Amino acid sequence: MKLIVLNHKMNLLYNELDEYINRINKINKNIIIAPSNIYLLKFLENTNHQIASQDVCYIDDGNYTGKVSWSQIKSLGIKYSLIGHSEKNDTIDKINYKLRICIDNNITPILCFGNSKKEEPITNVLDKLENLNDKIIYAYEPVFNIGTNKIDISYIKENIKNIYNYLINKNITNPKILYGGGITKNNINEIYHIKNISGIILGSNSSNIDILEKTLLEIDEK
Repeated sequence: MKLIVLNHKMNLLYNELDEYINRINKINKNIIIAPSNIYLLKFLENTNHQIASQDVCYIDDGNYTGKVSWSQIKSLGIKYSLIGHSEKNDTIDKINYKLRICIDNNITPILCFGNSKKEEPITNVLDKLENLNDKIIYAYEPVFNIGTNKIDISYIKENIKNIYNYLINKNITNPKILYGGGITKNNINEIYHIKNISGIILGSNSSNIDILEKTLLEIDEK
């Protein structure tokens, strides 16, 4: 089975967690859940699935109100973190710092990256990133596809091929590439089976268990 990453963003209330967890535990898929930071421990202690943080601070510790460091994430036993999501508005320098600190400390980065407009070559984005290696999960999320139901799947296929070839040329022998943005129950199966895709990343709808169940049921595990 391919990988399915669920980015809850700033969704779910505490009284909704038990039902969500009970139902997600019954879904037999290769899932990584990225809940809000305040729910990390609840998910760690009660789910059958792997857990990721939605971000890390690359500083070890200190007086940084509201931040959560990589060392705190690791101390919980979490082995994955989203890095570089467009909603974080991180600079390239910060993304590169976070990539390096995760790799150096055995936290697998799920690197979210994408072009802001269709005309922008995805290789231009990748050229700005450092520390690219086979320890990273590459999550391609074109910004203009996030939150829309109208996506050009042929365009996605072409860019996945471009990303794959780019990473191969960087001597990454088996790149793990995910796709996210505009995935619905009507197109998930086609996207899931795009050549060279290792899985998908789902956003806001991933925290709605009713929608999520119906969406994941559309996947045909060939």
